Amino acid sequence: MKSGHLLILGMCLACINVIFLYHFWWAIPGFLWLIILLYRKFNFRLLSTCILIIVLSYFMYWQFGISRLDKQAIGDINSYLVIHPDNIDFKPDYGSGTARLTTGEKVRISFDKQSEIAKKCSQHSYPIFVQITGKLNYINEARNEYSFNADAYWRSRGIVHRLQITRAKVLGDAKPKNFVELIVWTIHSFHCRLVNWFEKLPKGLRDYGETLLLGYTRSEFYTENGGIQLLGLMHLFSISGFQVTIVYQIWRYLSQRLWIQREHSLVIVQFILIILWIFAGGVQSLIRPVFLGVSQAWRDLHWLNIDAKDAWGLALIGGVLIEPGVLHNLGGQLSYLLTFGLLWLQNRPSWYQSIWLSFFILPTLLWHTFSWHPVSLIANLIIVPVFVWFIMPVITLGILATICHFIWLQTICEWIINSMQLCIKWGERVPGECLFGRPLMLFCIVLTVLPLIWLVSQKKYWLVILICCYSIAWLTPRMFSGGFIAFFDIGQGDTTILRPTHQQITMVDVGGKFQFSQRNQKKQPVTNYQVEELIHFLKGHAIDNIQQLILTHKDIDHIGNVSDFLEQIKVAKIYVPAGMERQAKFNKRITKYIHSGGKVCPVLAGMKITKDIQVCHPIQQGVGENDDSIAVYVNFKRVRLMMTGDLSKKGEKEILKRYNLQPVDILKLGHHGSKTSTDADFVSHLKPKFGIVSAGVNNRYGHPNKETLMTAKKYHIVIYNTAKQGMIKIKWGIFNCYRLFYVHKLKH
Repeated sequence: MKSGHLLILGMCLACINVIFLYHFWWAIPGFLWLIILLYRKFNFRLLSTCILIIVLSYFMYWQFGISRLDKQAIGDINSYLVIHPDNIDFKPDYGSGTARLTTGEKVRISFDKQSEIAKKCSQHSYPIFVQITGKLNYINEARNEYSFNADAYWRSRGIVHRLQITRAKVLGDAKPKNFVELIVWTIHSFHCRLVNWFEKLPKGLRDYGETLLLGYTRSEFYTENGGIQLLGLMHLFSISGFQVTIVYQIWRYLSQRLWIQREHSLVIVQFILIILWIFAGGVQSLIRPVFLGVSQAWRDLHWLNIDAKDAWGLALIGGVLIEPGVLHNLGGQLSYLLTFGLLWLQNRPSWYQSIWLSFFILPTLLWHTFSWHPVSLIANLIIVPVFVWFIMPVITLGILATICHFIWLQTICEWIINSMQLCIKWGERVPGECLFGRPLMLFCIVLTVLPLIWLVSQKKYWLVILICCYSIAWLTPRMFSGGFIAFFDIGQGDTTILRPTHQQITMVDVGGKFQFSQRNQKKQPVTNYQVEELIHFLKGHAIDNIQQLILTHKDIDHIGNVSDFLEQIKVAKIYVPAGMERQAKFNKRITKYIHSGGKVCPVLAGMKITKDIQVCHPIQQGVGENDDSIAVYVNFKRVRLMMTGDLSKKGEKEILKRYNLQPVDILKLGHHGSKTSTDADFVSHLKPKFGIVSAGVNNRYGHPNKETLMTAKKYHIVIYNTAKQGMIKIKWGIFNCYRLFYVHKLKH
């Protein structure tokens, strides 16, 4: 077989995968170029055609299976489940994971932590058979721009539904259907027992041991271990290539010492690698190295006569066939990109390889994380070898010390790992982070291809072009992206981002949740996912500081997140209704902000927050109640907007008496569309084309109220509701008028 055939064929199949399954249309030009290359350079045209047709048919069959699950009835369900404790994670109040219905469908499940399932899973390591009653629904889609799309992620793994279990009865241990399932369950049970044992280790050994050796990542791992994502070290903390290499090399060494014949050793190592993949939970980042390891064994056995490039192509073919969603997620993308780059760097020094690979994968990281830090170059040069040759042996030594009860040695190993954690956290604090936002897809493709052209041609002007492209990518969100207004879907609450230019960012409210649960007695740090999602959106638009934060009044659903929000992003000034700045509960929320020199500005009607934002209410000082809400009239020339917080109809009438406001394009309906707001005379005067309701899905208040919707209908206002459409965004370019759209057209 001519060298490169499997490489090109694998890339063709990868293009079919992302085009057909994920509608990634940018891959079409690349696919056409690869097809021409495949048929012009290689003689295996009939074979290539047959493989392409077979794989396309397989993808169609896989997609048909997903579509069939989509058509399945949802709602109340009484059924039976097979639950493996190794697939379950526990949060402070509930447990969640994956399970299999008796129909064979895999589903996401969630259940109360006090349930019989939780008790059994926490004491057991073997699959259990459970009779359940619950509610079957679709997995939640992303409701905001740049948010993690759980629906897309789990679909890439063949899972469409989530099951909320309300009642459960454990009937006993589950019985495997066949011998293969018995083997898989046994491996998972062993993994589960190891995870439970690792949970009892000191924090450093626990975190690094579970992640690097077991492929198990705690939900709070990246929160507690700051700096890993910013320094581009995520590939180290997913069980992948170098763990497979270590296992492969250890086995080859042991087989020689045990006098096992070379041929037998190479056959056995293939089973070991497959067991490793099952043991790690079938993680997508492990598919490529396992395939490469198996193909290497075949090459050593002379079963397969291919070079390294074709071995990579074979691993790509195997990856998209076994796990069609492998290229849809960051782990799989980095796994294949890094090893593809190494194919062309075999004769280069290690420092050159590290720097070049950092730039090669940078566009992919920018697409997912939006920022890059120059320190990541040094981190990958220094920390990667340190992990391979020092930290991994220290973890192993610490585990052995625990087994042998050498507490003094365990303490030393724990101290070394804690020191490494501190070094990584220190790297996060080094100034110099470059926030790009999410680059255009065209930029990502160009920035990925340019390092390859530079490497092959060795012409310096390609490096200059690469630097210019990165400069343009950095400048684009700051100079050429126009403006937008985003009504963020924060649930049953309010958050609006006003961005007429990149230098003038205003936020109105930050949302918040009422906390009813009292179970977190240990006062452990809890991740505020609303704030995380909000910060992710801002960083996606290259926003790292807010000039004006307007807090309309003191209700929790408007300001509850302010403490966590202020810890993560710079805010120049906070504006509150006059009198609210003296409220003790409010001041407690912003204590750190005030001590760091932040400014809190009370406002009254008649004041201007910026030249485009006019305060129309409150008329007089209050205490931050609904009727003290800040109401603002926003005039961005291309679009006019009125927002009134939770102001009642009485307050809206007061605004009409004091101001002769011009008609607006958009009215944000007061109090989430409650009948206490949106007075008919107020609407008649403003003549809005669109009305925005910020409300939670299936909220207990019944927002928006039917009476309010009737008022909107009477005055021909088109209503958009975050509960139905997710985030709603008004966007305009440098030269054109505004467009209103909701970013994610929700399927369910």
